[in-house]
Amino acid sequence: MEVHDNLRVRMARPKRFSWLKFWLITGTVIVLICAGLYTYAYISLRPMAKAEDQVQKVVSQKTDLTNLHNMTVDYRNGTTYAVLGQDDGTNKVAIVQGEGQDQKVKTFKYGNGLSHADLISKVKTDYKSKKIYSANLSVYQKTLVWEVSYEGKDGGLNYLTIDYKKGTVYRAVYGI
Repeated sequence: MEVHDNLRVRMARPKRFSWLKFWLITGTVIVLICAGLYTYAYISLRPMAKAEDQVQKVVSQKTDLTNLHNMTVDYRNGTTYAVLGQDDGTNKVAIVQGEGQDQKVKTFKYGNGLSHADLISKVKTDYKSKKIYSANLSVYQKTLVWEVSYEGKDGGLNYLTIDYKKGTVYRAVYGI
């Protein structure tokens, strides 16, 4: 302590850097950021998870398919869901169209047509695609088809509707 004009003045010591406070604040900020990202992902993916649960419930109620897996969604003409499953040992695909109580379910044999890997190689070689965005099963004129969207060699978005069994192209839209 120093004495100035009969007053005692405490000289402030220079504050030391507190590593404990630094790590507590840094840890809290990281936890808050991670919690925010998790909440954002959960909220944004929840509608798709609910739709998947609903579609699997409808397929279970309206068909005899078991072991449901690999659900895909196509938005070409309304919302169309495709779910793979098994019925008496044979692989089948259930196509669900419509919303709410008006959902219609059709089943097709799966396995004796163009596989996903064959489809990807066909699109890459025949159409010289840079990138394939999606390849989903759907129905076109009461026929099981692949709906494919891809980036062409010119950079434009292209769209194909390919027959599942034969591999013939029903529709082709270039440069969307």
